[in-house]
Amino acid sequence: MEVDPQRSRVFRGEVAIALRLARPARRVRLHAVDLRVTRARLEVGARVLRGRLHALPDAEMIEVQLDEALPRGEATLRLAFAGRLRRDLCGLYGVSVGEQRYAFTQLEATDARRFFPCFDEPAMKARFRISVTTAAANTALSNAPIARTERHVDGRKTIDFAETPPLSTYLVALAVGRLEASKRARVGPTEIRVWHTPGKGKLTGFGLEAARQCLGRLESYFGIPYPYAKLDLVAVPDFEFGAMENAGAVFFRETLLLVDPATVTLAEKKRAAEVIAHELAHMWYGDLVTMAWWDDLWLNEAFATWMAFQIVDDWKPDWKLWHDFQHARAAALELDALRNTHPIYCEVRTPADANENFDLITYEKGASVVRMLERYLGPAAFRRGVRAYIRRHREANAVAADLWRSLSEASGVAVEPVARAWIEREGYPIVEVRRARVKGRTELELRQERFTLQRPRRPRRTPPWPIPWVGRIGRGRRGGGRLERQLLTRARERIDLGPAPTRFVYGNADEGGFFRPLHAADAMRALTTSLASLAPVERMGLVDHQWALVRARRAQIGSLLDLAEALTGEDDPDVLQTLLRPLRFIAHSLIPNAAPECEEPFRDWLVASFGPAFEGLGWDPAPREPGAVRLRRAALLSIVGAVAASEPVLKAAALRCDRYLGRRGSLDVNLADGVVALAARVGGERRHRRFAAEMARGRSPQEQRRFLLALADFREPRLVDRTLAMSLSRRVATQDVVFLLARLLANPAAGERTWAFVRTRWPALRRRMPSLLASRLIEATAGLLEPAYRREVAAFFRTHPLPSGERTLRQTLERFDWYRGFRREAAAGLTARLAP
Repeated sequence: MEVDPQRSRVFRGEVAIALRLARPARRVRLHAVDLRVTRARLEVGARVLRGRLHALPDAEMIEVQLDEALPRGEATLRLAFAGRLRRDLCGLYGVSVGEQRYAFTQLEATDARRFFPCFDEPAMKARFRISVTTAAANTALSNAPIARTERHVDGRKTIDFAETPPLSTYLVALAVGRLEASKRARVGPTEIRVWHTPGKGKLTGFGLEAARQCLGRLESYFGIPYPYAKLDLVAVPDFEFGAMENAGAVFFRETLLLVDPATVTLAEKKRAAEVIAHELAHMWYGDLVTMAWWDDLWLNEAFATWMAFQIVDDWKPDWKLWHDFQHARAAALELDALRNTHPIYCEVRTPADANENFDLITYEKGASVVRMLERYLGPAAFRRGVRAYIRRHREANAVAADLWRSLSEASGVAVEPVARAWIEREGYPIVEVRRARVKGRTELELRQERFTLQRPRRPRRTPPWPIPWVGRIGRGRRGGGRLERQLLTRARERIDLGPAPTRFVYGNADEGGFFRPLHAADAMRALTTSLASLAPVERMGLVDHQWALVRARRAQIGSLLDLAEALTGEDDPDVLQTLLRPLRFIAHSLIPNAAPECEEPFRDWLVASFGPAFEGLGWDPAPREPGAVRLRRAALLSIVGAVAASEPVLKAAALRCDRYLGRRGSLDVNLADGVVALAARVGGERRHRRFAAEMARGRSPQEQRRFLLALADFREPRLVDRTLAMSLSRRVATQDVVFLLARLLANPAAGERTWAFVRTRWPALRRRMPSLLASRLIEATAGLLEPAYRREVAAFFRTHPLPSGERTLRQTLERFDWYRGFRREAAAGLTARLAP
């Protein structure tokens, strides 16, 4: 390759591919798109055959045609190619930081073909030797260590990297530009460094330590040393994904790697650690053993997601990272309740199909199923099976059946019949839990059916899921009770709990199963009075499940408010964060559109219910105050400030924000997001200008993002328009455009203007939205809710289709349809409760 982003947007190169032909052929097809490919030659021994090149644009391929047949056996294909650094954050693309320009790759799922001609399929692994010629001042990073550097008299240098182990093309990496490195850390023989643009060295310490802690734990879990020669973590200033598991050279968004210990929130540290662990888990699950085709993408992503929580929880148990998993799982449960969901294992025919599957179903539902299987088989047996699977398929490819075989051999349990039902079927069950006294004994009856957000008029009978069910059974006056386990295989089953009466039954202990429990009214009352006996993650689940039942019109909205009242003294911040979501929807979506008479009563009820807890904590933390208490204060601030719009809290937040702008240490960092957002809500032009300036000169990537997103929270129309205009400028990085627009769509004062802006400025916006992120904009339009917007959204995105957005559009329109049926019934229940 010749790449010098500072001098030119053009790159050029040559590729030599060693082939082994199973039969004679007069043509060879391989992938290449948006490249100028020339000089096709095939070498067979001492012979050189010249080929003609024919483009196959619909297949994103080229065909090398020969005048005579290429014999069976080994040959070498040589091609020259050239392209331009892209602007859409895929293939080999350019990034500007001030006056400096860089080139980075992002090749998953099918964008290696935009970087160089190749066989761009995951099962076609190869060893890569990469050579880069660039300016002498540039750094070049790739998957393998540097083997040799040759300096030229023209001020350039050529860097030859060592040969890689077998890799799929989507895992090839290249970064070129003026980058700086952190100090080195080591785990055994593996050297770890963090690379970044100049001036950010003080932000590398946390990422380096997190990588060191996670890598050692992953080696221990898999029983196999880290499989690559070095580990570079590269902070990329503009990046579509959160991170990318390139073997030996993992790329990250800056917000997920570079951390300022003085200003980072606990939530930001947890998220960064989880993403680092996720990417490093891929070094085994995904890189060393790779799915054979994109329909088994979950083999990579579900396991890496689950493993990240395991590893970070082992490193930092006080972070309670499985609570964060519960938040992510709740989002997957919501998505999978739509009719337009998809199975975890999903047929893939096109690149767009592959890209569509990078979603909550593949990642979070997949990880939930992995967790459920681990709990069912037991951690030790599950780990033995995983180790056997990795050893057996090392440096090769695998399918789901290979994993089931290894797990079955290790556990002695037939895993495939249980696992396939969850992997190959869309949706999930709701399990109705009923208890009764029968002849002096307590008996549980469990009934399952598919749960959907909108119940069909004529429900179809579906086969039952095999559910490794675990319930929490409370006896006596206090205590967390005991666990009851059973594999449910029928639509209705009974469990004998013995002669002793039960105080409560919670139908999804530790939230370990990917299903929703439905508790009868008496059982729900018992749970509400026994909240202290439930684990915090179960209280999180109880809130989320009850809100889902309300949305599915299986429960009254008053039942959710009853549960909220029972949680006014809740001390776990994640339970309060779970409660925040339905309260926000009621305040910002349901009441303005369907029950305006409830606005003031609802706000008064929130302040009366949760205000005393916030006032008791105060704005300022005590010395050495635990992180959980600080996060509780932040959650309560969101309830009484963002949802209830308490005037005293809004005024105090604005004053504290002004002090924070002058002196960061004046505010607990865990309140920064909330305070800045509330100040924007009541802010004017002067504050908007200040936030825009802070976004540009922020002391850390997290701080820059904080002020960027807060620009979407201003309410004045002219300030909304100013923020919208920024989305088309270089002041907002390409990676952030969709997130800024989505936040604006969620702003009750900005949604209508934002949707109009999207439609009128679509050509310019589309050029600033990478394909995977663009579908998130479709998803965000569901917040508009009203039927008139549904018609506009449907018409617009059918006229302006997004390649990876078809399923997202169907899901979004289904959410519009759900709200039309939900609003009247929910508004009536809310009015009866708050404004009779």
